[in-house]
Order: sequence, then C-alpha cells, then structure tokens
Amino acid sequence: MRVMTIAVSMLVGSWVGISFAADASICNAGSNIAYYPTGKLKSCRLGDFFTVDGVVCNSFDMISFYELGTLRSCTSRDFYHYGPITCDEMGNISFYPSGKLESCLLSTKTQVQGKMCNEMQPISFFEDGRLRECATPAE
Repeated sequence: MRVMTIAVSMLVGSWVGISFAADASICNAGSNIAYYPTGKLKSCRLGDFFTVDGVVCNSFDMISFYELGTLRSCTSRDFYHYGPITCDEMGNISFYPSGKLESCLLSTKTQVQGKMCNEMQPISFFEDGRLRECATPAE
C-alpha cells in the first residue's frame, strides 16, 4: 500500500506546473491561424472570450502566444491589475515570455517609479520591471 501511495504521489506530482497550450479550437471559424513549426498555436482571431494567465481576452480580436504557450498579447476584455498598475479594458496588453507585463493601456493616472503616467495612454516596462516609457500629463 505504501508503494502504491508513493507511485500515485509521483505521478500526480509530475503533472504539477504543466501548462496546456491553447489550440485552434479557440479561434474564430474561417480566420487565419498561425502556427509555430512545432505545430503549437502562434496567433489567431478569437471566436469567443478566452481567459489565459488571468487575462480575459476579447472575442473576435487577435491573440498571440509564445511557443511555450504563454500569452504574448491580446485585447483585454476587462481591467487587468498588475501590482499598482491597472490596465484598461478593451486595450491591447502584452507580456514577456516570463509572464511579466510588457505593455498595456493605462486605465488611470498613476505614479510609477516616481513618474506620473497619464491615463488612457500606453505604458511599457522592461522585463526586469523598470518603467520603459509612459505619457506624462500636460501641465
């Protein structure tokens, strides 16, 4: 019995952390679908809302993935919160392969790393989290 418990634990443990990539079933019928040479989905126009990595991507808009299956970019249907940053709904949002936020449309005027960034304008970051650029409010 103990051997059986250990075997089951090892089997279940081997599945932890495995991410199943999206497939063409999420794509709008008749839309152009791009694949990586490995056969994994690269990009397409969504057929319906699709949630991936905590982001609800808008139906009928483009979505793209990295080859490992993580979200590269889409149009966010809802507000997306990333630390102190709130990305606006219906704006393009993109991520690095690591899952860190690369860019989005800033929902509200927000101070980021000592710089005031304007609402409804793009904001982008380096992969290490440092602010790359944002639009500053007119004074």
